[in-house]
Amino acid sequence: MFDYISGKVSGVGENRVVIDCGGVGFLLTATAAACRECNGKSEARLPVYLAVREDALELFGFANEAEREIFLLLVGVSGVGPKLAVTALSGLGAERIAAAVATGDTALISSVKGVGKKTAERIALELKGKLTSAADGVSAGDIAPVGGLDEKAVLALMGLGYDRREAENAVKRAASPDMTTEQIVYAVLHG
Repeated sequence: MFDYISGKVSGVGENRVVIDCGGVGFLLTATAAACRECNGKSEARLPVYLAVREDALELFGFANEAEREIFLLLVGVSGVGPKLAVTALSGLGAERIAAAVATGDTALISSVKGVGKKTAERIALELKGKLTSAADGVSAGDIAPVGGLDEKAVLALMGLGYDRREAENAVKRAASPDMTTEQIVYAVLHG
């Protein structure tokens, strides 16, 4: 029904963006990338998806078309709703989800809050081969550490309420090459 929303950025919060379009403020549940895209801007144009339920209409916003395409594939998997799909995209990003599916890395997929082992296996199985364009050239070794970061430590901190950027910065400051994930998280929380 809706393809995009374009207008004045009225507010940006954690996983939420308000776009004023013709005097109406549209509240979007947005991915972390979409929130970063809108932060500090006066105007924005975001691809959207309208979820229609018996008791609610909810708009979901994305940073780009590729992110929306992965979202649509994720919600097509049994047991994955729109909010869980946005959480996965916010936690891992479109490219990392595509890479995890391409390599069958269910551990990375299940590291997203709300995604259990069986759901991760279902996502990897059902989306195998459908996300190839986003995962071209990415090997399993590429998706474990992000820029030398311990991704599990980053995800653990995100589960504790940090946003991705804060978690990555905290891990960069606290980590040394010989530390385990648990030691890194401990150092961040007690440092």
